Amino acid sequence: MNRLRQLEAFRAVMIAGGVTSAANILNISQPAVSRLIASLEKALKIPLFDRRQGRLHPTSEAEFLYSEVDRAIANLDHVAQLAADIRNQKAGHLRIACLPGFATSLLPKVVAEFLAERPDVTMSIQTRSSARVREWIAAQQYDIGIADEFEGHSAVNHESVIIRTVCALSSRHPLASKQVITPKDLDGIPMIVQDRQNRFYHAVKSAFDTAGAVLNHRVEVRQFATACLLAEQEAGIAIVSSIDAAEYVGRGLVTRTFEPQLPFQLDILYPKFHPRSLLMQEFIVQFRESLAPFILTD
Repeated sequence: MNRLRQLEAFRAVMIAGGVTSAANILNISQPAVSRLIASLEKALKIPLFDRRQGRLHPTSEAEFLYSEVDRAIANLDHVAQLAADIRNQKAGHLRIACLPGFATSLLPKVVAEFLAERPDVTMSIQTRSSARVREWIAAQQYDIGIADEFEGHSAVNHESVIIRTVCALSSRHPLASKQVITPKDLDGIPMIVQDRQNRFYHAVKSAFDTAGAVLNHRVEVRQFATACLLAEQEAGIAIVSSIDAAEYVGRGLVTRTFEPQLPFQLDILYPKFHPRSLLMQEFIVQFRESLAPFILTD
């Protein structure tokens, strides 16, 4: 710390042209500036100033040294400012892994709003299946993961939110006139369903079986976004997450309440052995707020 103060005194004298002005810049006394300069000369073993007629005149060695000192202190100032920006969530980098459908629904809006307030923050976003997202988070390769059907992992912390699901169909479909749609209404009607290995598919199938209705598998898909696009084109009716459906409503797709309500579990994953930065915590808060309109409440 003393060496830094010596260099700051040297720089101030070079800029101000004298001890008095340098003291004003550093907000210290003139004798303190003189002592710092003298101790720096002693430490470096080179003369930095000629003392003539009560004034300091830089030597050629000082002139040569000054540019490096100025650059070094400017870099330290930059580091201090960067640290302040990080502390105030204005700088840093976030790595997010998520489901492909989520990257084309709610996430872009949340990211854009978050970055708009933080011009020095950067992000990387990678999309893969839930299984791969879980692997990446467990390997501590990403800061945040967005997946579904999480069943636990020793290297992953998580929180789950239950998302409302809706019936998505073309605005031209006869059932669009109904406000509430049940499995009985969909008995034998062509449906767009999740692939049969997906837990949500089995929830839909169970609801139909309980109602004594036939689930007519017309198209099988992996992503809710794909189901919405197909429903919009009248390829069938889909039961999907309200998050995904919201992106397509108003362009030929409508949503209706589906009863019984089939909750969809969305999981936010964090690497257990990677500390959460202040920036990461701030993003999580904003992300949770964006989910609020879609969360299933009692």
